[in-house]
Amino acid sequence: MTDADDEDQGHDNSFRARAGVDQPSSGERVASMRGGTAVGVGRTLWLYLGALALVVFAVALVVSFISATNDNARVDRLKNHGIPVTVKVSDCIGNLGGSGSSGAGYTCRGSYTIEGKVYQSDGSYSVSGVIYHEVIGSMTTFSAPGTRVIAVADPSRPSTVVLKSAVIASVASATAYVAPGLLALLLFVLTLAFIRVARRSVARRRDAATFP
Repeated sequence: MTDADDEDQGHDNSFRARAGVDQPSSGERVASMRGGTAVGVGRTLWLYLGALALVVFAVALVVSFISATNDNARVDRLKNHGIPVTVKVSDCIGNLGGSGSSGAGYTCRGSYTIEGKVYQSDGSYSVSGVIYHEVIGSMTTFSAPGTRVIAVADPSRPSTVVLKSAVIASVASATAYVAPGLLALLLFVLTLAFIRVARRSVARRRDAATFP
């Protein structure tokens, strides 16, 4: 820079000073050239994400408890109120194992009829049957088409049918709640840890606001 440029710069600065215009500092000029300050991910965002994860965990846990309850209730219905039916096997398809090189039983479908009373407005009724063609539950061995097997249909959902031998062997068990119970304990521990971290974060923000 020449002496003339220094003199012009000095006159410009003196003019700004007389006019009352604040001159930016060197740090401000560098900051304006580099752009705005980057804002990092705050602790509050992580707390929100943690709370969301706990909510999703809790919902999944509730679903698992409901599923276990429904399974036990279905076993009770089939054993105590199931509808005996004779299923005519229509086809059996072989299942592949996890490696794809070995068999894993069969999935068989069959047709059966559930009879019921259809009441008329005058109080009379007629007996009619509803034909179902569904997968035969708990049947994993091959049976030729046309074979008849004894099964039990779910009274609350007649489209669900299970082999009678499997219904007799099944028992509603409290062990279905073991896994959900362990997950509930884990959720409780995680919730306590989250509350502790959240309280610490709130205390730090309060201290920062009190003693800037």
